[in-house]
Amino acid sequence: MKRAAWLLLSVCTVAFAFAYIADFSPDDARAVAAPPLSLDAYLDEKLPEAPKEKEKLKVDNFSCYVCHGNYEGEELVVSHGKEAIGCIDCHGESYAHRNDEDNITPPDKMYPPETIDAMCGDCHDDHIASARDVIERWRERCPEKTNPNQIVCTDCHYQHRLKRRVVVWHKRTGEVIPRDESAETKETKETTTEAPAGATGKPGG
Repeated sequence: MKRAAWLLLSVCTVAFAFAYIADFSPDDARAVAAPPLSLDAYLDEKLPEAPKEKEKLKVDNFSCYVCHGNYEGEELVVSHGKEAIGCIDCHGESYAHRNDEDNITPPDKMYPPETIDAMCGDCHDDHIASARDVIERWRERCPEKTNPNQIVCTDCHYQHRLKRRVVVWHKRTGEVIPRDESAETKETKETTTEAPAGATGKPGG
């Protein structure tokens, strides 16, 4: 009896299978088939550009970039680095400054306004720029300085400054300027004070 029941079930299954196949038309096959793969929509796709390689410098400023990473691609750093001039060439080894986690020890060398031209002049012994270029740069960068003796190289060249400084040192004494004194006000007083007789007063360097 059981064998007869299994045999009947098998026959019915095969019959239904043949009936389904017989009734399955090519149109049905097209209806369920996946559409053909097309790449037309991607032919004009703009791929992202690879990041530009960093300028290769001839000097290692890594120990300074630990804190001053904002200067890694800065124009002054890059242009001097290509000539093997690094941070320590201008600011000294500054070991105590580098190792001070409280950030109150200044670099070995800092430059108040009246010393900047002489420092730049140690390497840059000429200034090749037309009078028109000098005046245009002055009007663009520091028009408030109307006395030529107040203009120094960095007024016209580069932007080697932090926009926001957590600690400010007096560039002549190395002392920390208390936070209740505005660094901007302090430095404005320094830069607007007429340079001493020994300063070069060049418009650039």
